[in-house]
This record gives sequence, C-alpha cells and structure tokens, in this order.
Amino acid sequence: MHLTAAVIALAGTAHVAAMALARAADAPSVASTIRIEPDLVVVSAVNDAVLHKDYEAVVSIRTVDSAGIRMHSDWAMPDPQAPDGVRRQQAESLERMEDTQKSHRLIIWYLPGDPETMPGSTGPTPSAQLFDEISRTGEAPIVVGAVSRNDGGSLGGALSGLFAGRKYFRGTVKRLGVEPIRVLVNGAPTMLSAMHVAGTVSVGSDRGDVEFWWLDDPAVRIALKFSFQGSVVQVVRINVPTRVPDTLDKALAGKSCRSEVPGIFFLSDSAQLLPASAPAIARIAATLQAHGDWVVTVEGHTDSTGSDEHNMDLSKRRAEALKAELVTRHGIPAARLQTAGYGRTRPIDSNDTLDGRAHNRRVEIARRC
Repeated sequence: MHLTAAVIALAGTAHVAAMALARAADAPSVASTIRIEPDLVVVSAVNDAVLHKDYEAVVSIRTVDSAGIRMHSDWAMPDPQAPDGVRRQQAESLERMEDTQKSHRLIIWYLPGDPETMPGSTGPTPSAQLFDEISRTGEAPIVVGAVSRNDGGSLGGALSGLFAGRKYFRGTVKRLGVEPIRVLVNGAPTMLSAMHVAGTVSVGSDRGDVEFWWLDDPAVRIALKFSFQGSVVQVVRINVPTRVPDTLDKALAGKSCRSEVPGIFFLSDSAQLLPASAPAIARIAATLQAHGDWVVTVEGHTDSTGSDEHNMDLSKRRAEALKAELVTRHGIPAARLQTAGYGRTRPIDSNDTLDGRAHNRRVEIARRC
C-alpha cells in the first residue's frame, strides 16, 4: 500500500545515535504490533536542500476491507507561486486490494491532481507478491513511477519536479540484505528491521538508481525509506492505534512532572493541528479531567532548521493551538493551561538526521509541581 503516499505531493538513516539504541529496548515487541489497520498513522519526511527545511506528509488509514485500503493524507511543500511560499494540500486515496497483492508497479512520487485510485499500482510499499518474489529469489522486475531530476525536477532541492510530470522506469531490483531503520514508533525511537533492495531503472535514455527499505514483515511491508536519483524520503513516525502508551498520567504525577506527548501532528512549518491528532488530544483531556487540581504548561519545541526567531514563534503558536483545542473542544478551563514555546533551544535528539529532527519537533506537557 502507499503508506508513503505519505509523499503524495512531497518531492521527496540508517545513521543511528547510540542514545537511540538504549531507548529502543522493546523494539521487537513494538514492531510486532504494527499492522495495516484503521487509525494507523505514518509520517514521512523529505529535506529541501535549498530551503534547509524538512517537509512532512501525514497519512492516516481510514478503512481496510475487501475493496482495499482507504487513506487520508495531509502534506505541505514549497511552492514559490503560493501566497506564503508553501503549498498545503490533503487528499483521499484508495489502494485496491488486488494491487496490494499482485502489483509490480510502485508509484513513489504522488502528484497534485492524481486520481483517488491508480489501478495496477501500489505506492513505494510493495505488493505481497513482489515482496515474496524478492525474498525467495533475491530479485524481481519492477516499474517505478517517478519524477525525473533530468526533466528539471529537483527533489530534495526546490521540489519543483513535482510539476514536471511522471515517467515509468523499468528495471530489476536485487535484495541486498536486512538493515535497521530508526523510526519513532508511538513517540519512542525504535529500530525496525528493513529489507534493503536496490537496482537501476530506465525509460528511454533516462536512467536512475532506486533503493527501498521495506519493513521486513511480509504482512506489513511498509516502505520505511526509499531513494531515487539521489533524493531520499524516510518514514519518521508511526503511530499504532492498538499500542499507544497511556503514560501521561504517570509521568505528570512522577518526579519529572512532565511528559512528551506522541501523536500530535501539525502541518509542516505551521501551527495547524491535523485530524490525526484527535486521539492524543483526547488522552490529554482525559488526564486533565481526572486531575482537576492540576495546572499544566503546554510546551512547543522545534528542530534546528529555520531561523531562531521563526522557530520560537512557531513553537509558541503550536502550543497555543493545542491549548485552544483542549479548551474549545474538550472543555478544559483555560486557567489550568499555560503555554510556552522553546523553539530549537531544547533538543532531545540529533538535528543531523530526518528522524532526529522529527523527534525534536514535539509537544511536551509539564505540571506545576
């Protein structure tokens, strides 16, 4: 399925910090709970090398049935023609069940204006048949639907290639082995095993190297990372609805009186809360309702990309947006909620990788204690 239809309109490591290894002790048990199911949320990121910013796409699974997998996607990308320089869009899509089982055509760049369903295709996540063929024989023929940098696109640059049109490249990919990919699973840095495949594909005289890192689980197969002609997209967050930790109460009552809050999603470079945030916001509200005497501060934090002034302002606006949601939708008294923005000043992870920066873009709740 195209869970990195999380890149529907994004034009777009295994470098892992030692600190992540210690925090990923329960990775096998966490990874085993990842399933293609309603309310699963997958967030992918690409870095714009010109603007020095990360852009994310957030995909939520709506339904899974005999027709296929229905998804809602929210994303942002640079667009010089947009009023504020950023294009923000959303889309509904359906990946047919027969395609998730048999297709050998992978669409890795989804373009504005694409239809809801693209028969005969999956996203960068392979069909069950393609995954099985590579697992058994070590290689398989594929078709890759992508925007070519040779046509003026600059995926990972200004992302303008999204408007250049898609080509279908053909070739063979070979299995290179299994490698770890670091993903924030329900907020926790987690090492997930991925099947690494690579090859060269072409259409006419246009050629490109393509690589995929697929979750090494034949029942799931999510594309955790992929690259084409040097541009890289990586899954940075996965929220599993059946295993969202409800630790906020315990953390706020403990010595630190604070907690990260996984599952809060904003549109890239914006204070707009996305619909996928609703379950996490409901859990915050339930905790505050259970402790009517608690006064808390909603804190916003960013990564290191962008100016200090911009990041400070963004982090404050995100904290205020979450407060407003708790007050207006859940009835939490405004007097019990303070807000603070710290911008890039309090990183908890590396700012040198996509997944590290994603971890630093976070919300924390701190109790006055």
